[in-house]
Amino acid sequence: MIDPTRRQFVLSFAALAMLQACKGGGTAKNGEIRIGYLRTQGPIVDLAIDPQFTGSAIKLFPFESGNDVLEAVIARAVDVGETGEVQPIFAQSAGQKVKVVGSTMPALLTSMLVRKDAPLRTIADLKGRKVSFVEGTNSHWLLISALRSAGLKQGDIVPVSLNGPDALTSLLNGQVDAIVTTTPATQVALTQGARELFNNGGLTNSALYYVATDETVRDRPDAVATFLKALSQHTRWTAANPDKFVAHAVKELGVTPQVAASLWKAVPKGLAPVGTGAIGAYNQRIADAFLAQKLIPAWIDAAEGVDGRFDKVLAA
Repeated sequence: MIDPTRRQFVLSFAALAMLQACKGGGTAKNGEIRIGYLRTQGPIVDLAIDPQFTGSAIKLFPFESGNDVLEAVIARAVDVGETGEVQPIFAQSAGQKVKVVGSTMPALLTSMLVRKDAPLRTIADLKGRKVSFVEGTNSHWLLISALRSAGLKQGDIVPVSLNGPDALTSLLNGQVDAIVTTTPATQVALTQGARELFNNGGLTNSALYYVATDETVRDRPDAVATFLKALSQHTRWTAANPDKFVAHAVKELGVTPQVAASLWKAVPKGLAPVGTGAIGAYNQRIADAFLAQKLIPAWIDAAEGVDGRFDKVLAA
């Protein structure tokens, strides 16, 4: 577990290489709009932004995790970054001048999985069970929310810190009772002997956030607006073209058509405004929950980490 007073965003070697590749001296070249995105999640990777919406200005740089993307945003190696819901909380808590400038609509991107033959049928059945999740992530936020809905707290389960293939292997081997996963790992696991106990529907938004530094918002507002407009158009186009989505996911993610079709059902189908106050209030719930878990050192006003000035492009 990480001491919240010393929490740092630690980049993988692959992310460090990507960070260096996209830095460009800290500024974009020739009007490029540099976007850091999650390689295996989100509407950008699922079907790369169609050229009809972007021209050649938008350059995409893949990262493995939201923390890696956030680090690139803070370093101004990218102009806008795609993260989960929790990264902006940690950035704001650490005093970083980063704002949520866009968000997808809520989506079913996070799930709690058990073995197909497991006796667990409800959230309450997790009491006393070994549950794998990654601390300080969207998975952790779902776990906290789910337990609370059943009148439980984190102390009522046995936490296990595993990620990716290790978590699924441990589940199928009976070493843990449940794991929290995200797309597309969820869809793959369901074909390998796992069963969905519940997903984030009704518990968390599981949206993808688009974040930028205060400097970028001030110095390159047109670039941010151009990207969000393109992404808004792209998500709606993706929603209307499931066959092309499936074909792309099979090719680029190496999944089966069945998994790709399930993935299409889960991913966001549009963007949501962030300046209405709803995102700020929702983020406050995350921040307060993580403060209670001592994952951030002090209370923050989460609404201060949201900038709704670009909402107008969603209607364009």
